Amino acid sequence: MTEFSKSGHTASDLQERPEGGAGESEGAQRPSEKTRTGTAAPAPVRRWQGRKILNRLSGIDACRGCGVRLLDPETGVIVARSSRGYAVTLGLIRCGRIWFCPECSAAIRRGRTEELKTGALRWLAQGGILAVVVLTARHNRTTELARLTAALWGEPKVDDRGQPVLDRSGRARRVPGAYQRMLTDPAFYGRPESVSWWERKDGSFGHSVRPAEEGIRHRIGYAGMVRASEITRSQKNGNHPHMNCLVFLGGTLDGTPANGTVTGYFDPTAENLEAWEDWLRHFWAAALRRMDPSFEPSTECETRDCKCDGKGHGVMVKIVRSADDEALIKYMTKVQDGPRPDSVTADLDAATGLAMETLRADSKRGWSGESMTPFQMLYRLWDIEVQGTKPQHAEGYGRPDQLRAWWAEYEEAFAGRRAIEWTRGLRGHVHLVGDDSDEANLEFVYEGAAKEPLTGGVVLTGDAYATVEATDAEKEMEAVVVGEFYDSVGDMVSSLGGRADHVRIATAEELADIQAAMLQRLQNKAEKRRAEALMLRLRGDLAEALAALPDDAPPAASEALHQEFFRTLIAAQRKAEAASVGN
Repeated sequence: MTEFSKSGHTASDLQERPEGGAGESEGAQRPSEKTRTGTAAPAPVRRWQGRKILNRLSGIDACRGCGVRLLDPETGVIVARSSRGYAVTLGLIRCGRIWFCPECSAAIRRGRTEELKTGALRWLAQGGILAVVVLTARHNRTTELARLTAALWGEPKVDDRGQPVLDRSGRARRVPGAYQRMLTDPAFYGRPESVSWWERKDGSFGHSVRPAEEGIRHRIGYAGMVRASEITRSQKNGNHPHMNCLVFLGGTLDGTPANGTVTGYFDPTAENLEAWEDWLRHFWAAALRRMDPSFEPSTECETRDCKCDGKGHGVMVKIVRSADDEALIKYMTKVQDGPRPDSVTADLDAATGLAMETLRADSKRGWSGESMTPFQMLYRLWDIEVQGTKPQHAEGYGRPDQLRAWWAEYEEAFAGRRAIEWTRGLRGHVHLVGDDSDEANLEFVYEGAAKEPLTGGVVLTGDAYATVEATDAEKEMEAVVVGEFYDSVGDMVSSLGGRADHVRIATAEELADIQAAMLQRLQNKAEKRRAEALMLRLRGDLAEALAALPDDAPPAASEALHQEFFRTLIAAQRKAEAASVGN
């Protein structure tokens, strides 16, 4: 019923492909059929076409306004030429929706790919190993996408009135999916030591201790994983959501993966890795069967030469080891003046390929007209509705009304879900900071354009830019700017029905000042977000600790918890202030 994701490109193909994210348009060129039509358009132009369609059909307000609404009407919109020779646009609000916007997704996934590549390289250099894991479920053309995604990744828990159920700390509760159950199953995670108390008839108390039990994770050195979810759609089997996971193995931990510390590294035995894979394959199938028997993937396969090697189509595992730990450590800790060792090149290529295959869903396309990604739905709508391409010559498949219905179903099923998620504690194990929040994603979207050196450009008022945007002429304007014909932009706006005096030329110095102000605004918002997240987490921890106190606990116990809360909060605020001064 289903197979693993089939990307039309290898990792090396993806590395060679030109990249351009939100706020920047690499390879901008003068108007031509290639920039306005079909699959011959460069990737940045294709993403722009998809975002333009998204503006018109999305049911999400942020997506409708992405690349259209202004950050600051007084400043206007800046279209400039970068020192590397492509167009950069500043001053527009971006949605930051990794699932839905081709432009924002490219910028976010590019930043996340670099983050994951760095983490993977550090883990390999320290002596750990990596496992690539693909997880999927059985499905067909009649499968409801919302039900399938809930089975895979869970969903909010609601009461009889449809209202979210909150826990004692005020956080929304969720019904776990197969992925969450996989991480917490006792066979994998183990069991902590537990003490049971009871009262005897004479009023005395007795107790028993159940010793801690190790799980599979202890034997394979599991330290965490990065999950990247994606989806394709085929004419034969409908929606195909699945997960690409990069699992960090071979670490000796003092404590749990979420809160412990890595104290050493080892190479798990082939027997333990095989036992983990066998457990994962059967647990995954059983977990999905409990959700819905129709979702249960196969655990065996009799198809000759099938890439699953007879193990079924729900789980695929591949182990990656560093070719030369010592050489990789030297390469990462020194400035390289000469050629790097072949083994280091292999590690770098492996980490880059793993990161891109795990995270770069925006660069993947279906193999043929029988399969497509969500972004290809947008591209097909552009081809048919804007360009007038015959349906049989347009990318993907489906009538416009079908594409719109499929997109609405996709938005409903994936809105609010994280596309990329690191398990708790893993970033610390590879000496990285950051989080998976939507706000952090927006930083990736804005920072690229804000940091790129600019050589010149123009500033348009909101009305002037709206004239260009309404006529789908942004790429033509960018081509004029890249050619450094700044005086011609006003004439172009006038020819489109706007006012030429609403466009002015900006110097490189003025553009640098605008970028500096933008970066400062982003930094302030990031600091505020981190402070709010810390406060929310500490309050939740305090509420949980207070709720765990017995009813007859003395007032001093509650007071001690509050004092610890304020001590932690003050220490965190001082640390943030020191970091801010250092920046």
